[in-house]
Amino acid sequence: MGNYFSPEYMAASFPVLLSYVGVSVFLTVISQSLALVLGSCIALVRVQRLRWISNLFAAYISFIRGTPFLVQLYLICFGLPRIIKALGAEDIRALPVVAFVVLVMVLHSAAYMSEIMRGSLESIDKGQLEACYSIGMTTAEAYRRILLPQAFRIAVPSLGNEVISALKSTSLVFNVGIVDMMSKAELMGSYSYRSLELYLDAGIIYVLLCFILHGLTELISNRHRLSGNAELVSEPATER
Repeated sequence: MGNYFSPEYMAASFPVLLSYVGVSVFLTVISQSLALVLGSCIALVRVQRLRWISNLFAAYISFIRGTPFLVQLYLICFGLPRIIKALGAEDIRALPVVAFVVLVMVLHSAAYMSEIMRGSLESIDKGQLEACYSIGMTTAEAYRRILLPQAFRIAVPSLGNEVISALKSTSLVFNVGIVDMMSKAELMGSYSYRSLELYLDAGIIYVLLCFILHGLTELISNRHRLSGNAELVSEPATER
């Protein structure tokens, strides 16, 4: 079995690949935080149906959902610098490639998160917005204080799935020169000819990371559910 598969090499390589997991975690945390903000803003625009801006965002979402992540990665990381350079920016290559990777991950996830948040917002009873107006709230205050927190509570499981999907998408960033776990596995495999062991190690690490993210999603969802139940229980007591 040692000629085809080496458990010893797999065990020895695991901590080496694990040391590169910070790259994937960094890209995921930064991009998904920004994507949630951008996606929520897009959702608000589309819910309010602000004419041509809403149509522009709809076209953007259709493009993102209709093209593979790898194509988007190549377009941003290789195409965007050439366009910017053609417009007169000579030192665009001075920007680190990680900035372009974060940009494409933000744009990719924001498209999906905007649809998640839009669906959540539209599922809330419209009477709540009218009630906010009746007590003197502006539209911005109503969404910030009442509607968006409820929409986020509804959307947590779907948002968690999108974050997990984004984490797995980081396995493709080595194609544009980012030295991450998959890049290291490919490099080590080219020298050792033990790619099977290395990719199994990478797969195990990704499974563990996804398991952790799933657990965090469940924790957040349960906390929101408990807080929502507590509010419902306390309302009759307040009325009495």
